[in-house]
Amino acid sequence: GGSVSSTLGSAFSTVEGRIKKLEQKGNQAKVLRNTIGETMRLRDEWKKAHDSGAASASGLLRKLENNLDTLRKQGVQVGKLRQEYQSLDRVARSMDLKVKGHQQIEQGKAGLKSGIGTAVAGVGALAVPTKISADYQAIIRDIAIKAGVANKPQEAELTTSVIKTSQDTGMARNDVADLVNKLVGAGMSLDKALSYAPVAAKFAVGQGASGTDTANMIQALQQNAKITDPKMMEKALEAVAMQGQAGSFEASDMAKWFPQLLAGMGKLGVTGMDSVSQLGAMLQVQMKTAGGSDEAANNLKNWMEKIGSTDVVKSYKDVGIDYQGSLNTGIQKGMSTLESSFALAQHYIEKTDPAKAKKMKEATEKISKEADPKKAKEMLDSLE
Repeated sequence: GGSVSSTLGSAFSTVEGRIKKLEQKGNQAKVLRNTIGETMRLRDEWKKAHDSGAASASGLLRKLENNLDTLRKQGVQVGKLRQEYQSLDRVARSMDLKVKGHQQIEQGKAGLKSGIGTAVAGVGALAVPTKISADYQAIIRDIAIKAGVANKPQEAELTTSVIKTSQDTGMARNDVADLVNKLVGAGMSLDKALSYAPVAAKFAVGQGASGTDTANMIQALQQNAKITDPKMMEKALEAVAMQGQAGSFEASDMAKWFPQLLAGMGKLGVTGMDSVSQLGAMLQVQMKTAGGSDEAANNLKNWMEKIGSTDVVKSYKDVGIDYQGSLNTGIQKGMSTLESSFALAQHYIEKTDPAKAKKMKEATEKISKEADPKKAKEMLDSLE
């Protein structure tokens, strides 16, 4: 027992060292990423103050220059702040995932060490499964029971499929099983859940989203956006990922908020890839004036709920705009209800708050053509 214990102890210290190094690298990336984020906000605030002739412009410029100097010393290309931000964000997320992976491996080894200790005391080593393996088997059995395949050949096929997805995507085995369990638990057939698992796991790992949020988003895309084909689901998740990378509302936050927002889109009659591209673009626009992703998503949710309400119609009437008539005109031109309501809002804001209207216009100009070139152009046309 002593020699085994010593070997495992050495392995643990090596893993702990690796975890510390990964955490340090991840933390450095996060600090730089956050500094770049602050610098980008400072730049926008300074430009706004400078353009309006505000007295605060000089103070903001000093802060901005200090930040830029600091970033230059760290080797950051200050002329490409957004690209540098996204690159560091990917590094930080990657380090977090690697740390999590090493920690899971360590937990497994700790279970193994404990099992060997018990075996020496007279109990067979095989009779003491590691915690990570026991948890995994429990999830697989839960899925099998829900899907009606317990103790049938499909249960063995299920575990083979989960392990393959884990190996192909880099998502931990238990997390893949959890993701499939969430989909099956929400009423999806086992075959369909397993066909969605690889693309869902790839999205979750690549975008730093949780398996639960990803599963909930897939369920909403199926139920509310009526996207039921696995290939189309893959395109939808790719569109979400690209929009998150191109803008400041991240894909992991979209995964969290899409279930609620897609339900609202469904009520407005917007489904399919249109619902994905419109929601993604509108969230990026909302981020321009919101304090964070939750505020931006809540603003959009409230917006959708108030379309056509008595209070909104009256507010527009007070500034001389026929809300329902103008909304219908936009719809007749081929816009969705949501797009038409935003185009109408632009007109309303131009009348009541020209400075905010300018800010909204600038935000729409930053909608990435990379996410969906044709749709991005349509969004711009509808909002201008």
